Amino acid sequence: MSRVASRGAPSAVTLDEDDMFALMDLAMQEDALCIKGGVVNETPTSVVCYLNDGDIHVCKGRDCEFLELNEDGCYACMYTGIVAGPKSIRTDFSTGRQAGSADPDAHAGEPVGGTWKPKKDGVGLSRIAYEAAGSLEEDAIYVSPEVKKTPRPPAKRGARCVDEAVDQMVTPTKRPCPLRNADISREAFNALCQDAEGTMRNLVNFDKKPVKEKARDPRLMDKDILFAAALKRYLKECSSTGSAPTLDAVHNIAIAASNVAKEEKRKSETERSSVPLLLKVRMREQVTSLAVTLWNSSLNTPYMRNSRRGSDSFKPFVCGVLYGLKRGVSLPDGRIVVPSCPQLAEALPALRATVANSKAKALHASSHRGLCTLHRCINSCTESEAFEIYANASRLAGNLTRNVQNGRFDL
Repeated sequence: MSRVASRGAPSAVTLDEDDMFALMDLAMQEDALCIKGGVVNETPTSVVCYLNDGDIHVCKGRDCEFLELNEDGCYACMYTGIVAGPKSIRTDFSTGRQAGSADPDAHAGEPVGGTWKPKKDGVGLSRIAYEAAGSLEEDAIYVSPEVKKTPRPPAKRGARCVDEAVDQMVTPTKRPCPLRNADISREAFNALCQDAEGTMRNLVNFDKKPVKEKARDPRLMDKDILFAAALKRYLKECSSTGSAPTLDAVHNIAIAASNVAKEEKRKSETERSSVPLLLKVRMREQVTSLAVTLWNSSLNTPYMRNSRRGSDSFKPFVCGVLYGLKRGVSLPDGRIVVPSCPQLAEALPALRATVANSKAKALHASSHRGLCTLHRCINSCTESEAFEIYANASRLAGNLTRNVQNGRFDL
C-alpha cells in the first residue's frame, strides 16, 4: 500500500526533525510541479488521516485513489469514509438524479426503445451515391465470372437399390390426380350414399345458438278462427270502399284459411317430432340417392371432364343439393333434377342459426360452391346432352316429389 504523504520514507515513529523537514520540502516541490503541469485539484483542502498501523493517508477527495462504491451508490474513501460524490450515469434522458423516475409522464414522448436517432438525409445520401457512381471506371467494375451450374441428380422417391448408381436414378414425375370415374360399382355407390348421409346428419343435427323461442299461437291452427278473422277484415274493406262483397272472394278466403291452418299444424308436429322429416328412413334414402346420382351424372359433363379444380368436390356438392331442395333446380328443357321441397329443407340450418366453428357452419358455407358446380355442369351441356346425362336424376327427383306430396315418409 502506497502512502501519498510518505512515499518511500521510513515510518513516522523513527523520523527525527531533519528528516521531517526534508519530507516537507519534498512535498512542497511535488505540489509546485503539479501546479506547473496544469493539474488543479477540485478539492481545495486535503484531509490527513493517521491509520492504526502508524502510517499517514492524505485523502484528496475526488482525486483519492482509494475511492470505493458503497451500498448507497456513492464513492467514498476506504480509509477516511469521506464521500467524494454519487454515482452518476449521464445519458440524453438523465435528469441528473441518482435513481430513475417512476412517473410515466417523465417518459412521455419517448420512441420505442428509449433512444432518438437522427433522421437520415435522403437527398445527401443520393447525391453521394450519384457522385460515387460517376467517378467509377469500367475497368474498376467487378464482373463475376460465369459459373456453369452442374445439374444436381434428382432425388428418387423411396430408397435406392444397393446396386443402383446415382446416375441411374429416375427423375420423379408429378403424381397425376386420380381421374373421376362416373361408371362406379354398386359398392362404391353405397359408400358415397353413406358419406352423403353423414354429411346430411352433420347439417341437420347442428348446435343451435341460444335463441329465445316464441310459443306458437294455437289460434293459427284453427281454420274457423282464421276464416272468421279474414272475413271480418274483408267486409270492413268492402264497407270502406263502398263495394259489394262477392262469393268468389269469400270462397278464396276460406281456402286460404284452411291452407294456413294445415301448414301450421304440420310445422307444430314437425317441431314436436324428435326426428326431422329429412332424416326419415324413406326420405333419407331417396335424398342421398338423388345427390349421388346427380354427382355421377355431373362427372360426365364437359365441365367436370375438362376441369380438375379442387373446389368441385363431393361434400360441398351434396350440401348444395340439400339446400337446393328449397327452390329446386331444373334443366333447360324444364325437367326437374332437384325438386322444390321446402318441408324437407326446414331441418337445414339457417345463415346465423349455427354456433361458430362448428361442422354445420362449415358445410353451410360450402353449399353455395356445390350449387355453383351443379349449375356449371348443366350449362356446359347442350339440351340433348343434358337430357341423356340427367335422365336417372330426373326420374329420382320425380319420385321424391310424389312421395313428399302424398305424405309417404316412412314407407
